[in-house]
Amino acid sequence: MKNIIQSLRDIRLTTSELLAYQAIFFFVVIWCRFKWIRRNFERVATKMIGPNGYPFIGSSFDFIGTPEQVMEKILKLDNKYSPGPFKIWVGPYFGVIIIKPEDVQSVLNNSKALQKDRFYDFIKNIFGEGLLTAPIHKWRKHRRLITPSFNSTLLSQFFPVFNEKNQILIKNLKKELGKTTPFDLWDYIAPTTLNLICQTAMGYNLDNQSQHGTEFEKAMIKASELDSLRIKSPWLYLNFMFKLYLRLKGHSNVFNTLYKLPLKMIQEKRDAFTQRKILNKPSATNVTDNEKKKLKVFLDTLFELNEDGANFSDDDIKDEVVTMMIGGSETSAITICFSLLLLAIHPDIQNKVYDEIYEIFHDGDETITVEDTTKLVYLEQVLKETLRLFPVLPLIFRELQDNVKIVSDDHVLPKGTTCIISILGTHHFSELYPNPLKFNPDNFDPENVASRHKYSFIAFSGGPRGCIGSKYAMLSMKVAMSTFLRNYSVHTHYTLDDIKLKLDLLLRSANGYPVTIQKRDRRPTYIRNKKL
Repeated sequence: MKNIIQSLRDIRLTTSELLAYQAIFFFVVIWCRFKWIRRNFERVATKMIGPNGYPFIGSSFDFIGTPEQVMEKILKLDNKYSPGPFKIWVGPYFGVIIIKPEDVQSVLNNSKALQKDRFYDFIKNIFGEGLLTAPIHKWRKHRRLITPSFNSTLLSQFFPVFNEKNQILIKNLKKELGKTTPFDLWDYIAPTTLNLICQTAMGYNLDNQSQHGTEFEKAMIKASELDSLRIKSPWLYLNFMFKLYLRLKGHSNVFNTLYKLPLKMIQEKRDAFTQRKILNKPSATNVTDNEKKKLKVFLDTLFELNEDGANFSDDDIKDEVVTMMIGGSETSAITICFSLLLLAIHPDIQNKVYDEIYEIFHDGDETITVEDTTKLVYLEQVLKETLRLFPVLPLIFRELQDNVKIVSDDHVLPKGTTCIISILGTHHFSELYPNPLKFNPDNFDPENVASRHKYSFIAFSGGPRGCIGSKYAMLSMKVAMSTFLRNYSVHTHYTLDDIKLKLDLLLRSANGYPVTIQKRDRRPTYIRNKKL
């Protein structure tokens, strides 16, 4: 016993050794807790295919690079593990990528999968808690109140604005006629779609204040790049780290700049709304039909709902306006640009689209109506095929609020799983679309559509949280495309293989949309071919 006591006295720890042992003990405790929290996820992960992840950072290092490189890696991942489902560790979080349409349906329609994932918190710098990012309780309330603003009757009232803004686009494009050097379609299409959504949804005309639109557009693209970088960089997950990064890179004012135009519109419309009340002028709810068409816009609807007790806060209104502006302009602009570029690459398909347009309008200049859009069947196929190849929002993230079973497999995904719907993977799945990388509008002829699963095409998402503005988008894009192609033919030196993609928050062409235009020969193809 005396020898044991003497041995213990001989053990002396230096301060550095003591700190080292404490650090090891602390690490072991943290590691055990980390493994305990992840036990349900790891139990499922061991049974699934997918890339390996490192502790805490997951597979994040696999996605370091430029937006173009990140997009290439996502495509390779989908190709390697398609049709899934397959696992991926997103930072410390367990994710499962879903591709098969039956699995997509089981997730998007599940009441336990309505919550947008924690990664949407990283884009609240842009969208706040609008419909895109709102937690379930707020989303349910706002969706119910806002949905009536997108009924067919109200959408038909937008057509005078659609026609007016697209005629301005045609006029602006005249400066590109006869040039052999390609120009970027984006420079013309993006301002047009932004102006459209501002006037149709907010009652605000940007024609004479284009500098505000340009400032908003530039801030939007930069903000998207910054938030996209944050999503794939675990070291920027903490707010103070992200703010420090913004300060060091000189981007501290990007998000404030983004909000300038929305706040300006809201204030002007609120003042006008208040003025009508003070003067006891009739509101948009009790005017004649002609007056109602002029006054009824989305922003007025929000003010009216507040009058009726909806209790939208100032931040709520700002968030819904920003969400509407970006969702209604950026997505449409990208799709129109891709569609026109694809038609330039495929002149035979462009001719077929024009022949359909000619059947409706011949060589006249009458404006397009709602009834006309229903006849543009092949043009709609072109737009859908564009969205199949290049879905503007290629990934959807949902956080499971309870265990969810995947239909095509025996896997039960545990509560807390990050469910990643790969729209790009679904749209490029060869069992659904033969030669999936080929541009083929016939993929959307009625017979082919009927033969596929309903969730084989999810460009506008699906289920209860599907895109509220899908009808607006299709109508506005049909008007823009048909007006453009009635006046100009579009050409390019690009091939389909030349299109390189990049991903910020949205899927874009890395090198823009380079084309040239010529004045349209308004004769149908069969007559032109006879002359030849």
